[in-house]
Amino acid sequence: MTGTTRHLDGLRIIAAGAVVVLHYSDYFKDSPAGRFMVGHSWHFNLFVDLFFVVSGFVISRQYLGHVDDAASVSRFLWRRLARVYPLHLLTLAFYVAIAGALHFGAARTDNPARYPLSDIPAQLLLLHAFIGERLTFNFPSWSLSAEMFCYLLFPTIALLTRRRVEAIIAIVVLAALANSVWAEAAGRMPWADWINLGGAFRALPAFALGMACYRFRERIAGWPAMPGALAASLASFIVLGFFLPTMIGLLAIYAIAMLAIQADCAGRETLLSKLRFDRWSPLTYSCYMLHIPVSTVIITFGSRLLPFASPNERLVLAPVAVIVLAAASIASLRTFEYPLRQYLTEAYDRRTARHNPSPAISRQKSAS
Repeated sequence: MTGTTRHLDGLRIIAAGAVVVLHYSDYFKDSPAGRFMVGHSWHFNLFVDLFFVVSGFVISRQYLGHVDDAASVSRFLWRRLARVYPLHLLTLAFYVAIAGALHFGAARTDNPARYPLSDIPAQLLLLHAFIGERLTFNFPSWSLSAEMFCYLLFPTIALLTRRRVEAIIAIVVLAALANSVWAEAAGRMPWADWINLGGAFRALPAFALGMACYRFRERIAGWPAMPGALAASLASFIVLGFFLPTMIGLLAIYAIAMLAIQADCAGRETLLSKLRFDRWSPLTYSCYMLHIPVSTVIITFGSRLLPFASPNERLVLAPVAVIVLAAASIASLRTFEYPLRQYLTEAYDRRTARHNPSPAISRQKSAS
């Protein structure tokens, strides 16, 4: 393993915060401040691709060389499901309840297309990055579907690149090239914008890039250090990234991720690590998955229940939503996600132990 991943962990929570800003801005686009943020934060959607790069690196760090048979692959996939699925199911249930209220006339919405019951099977099976009808229910969860696609491919990619480590570079290039060819042939949007239809294939080049960075971590650690490059590139992307074409912005995100990986692999301190954003990284997933449900309760319902005289007055709901999101994320991690993940992991291990007793136990049973 490499040493710490303080820079990657710091980037994760910054990326989650950027996605929150992107989505919350849209709720206030009827005010000048909201319109400004919408126009200057669209590129924050590319921070999801940073998640995919980080995931490829971290999953390789933890599991590369440990998913070489059916039992280890099964345990790997179960652990990933135990990590991501419970909160996905909880937030999906929240929106299915709203869909039920809409169906029986107990609630109203300006966007009924967000709650199609026909999309529930794809959501439950984490297939909505392939066949999702549109952005529905807790829509950021499309990236979980994309992540699971990468997790399913991880053991195969690990096997293919075991003897020829350079093959991982070919996988990165071929995945990006295939996406580009398909986007051009089908006349679709740039593949960096794929979400519910094709989001899984958008994730693959980034995930493979993360795997490649782990494979070549020693070489990356030896690259010449560029003091201030990580903080400067990250700040520049946040402030000026809306000027960039989508695919150039994606390359910028890849470069930022690789600069963070270089700093971690080399064990260097940078401004980012000194600011200790990484201390909040355990909340990344909670924040990402809960920010839309929180906005539904605080911003959508709040706007209907409170007598705001103007769109500008509604802006007070933005910091309220952020505060509630922070509290909800901490509570979710401590009281729901972590305990349930631990329970599911231990239950799987107990079941496996019963069906596959250790050699020593087997010999004792045979002797008796």
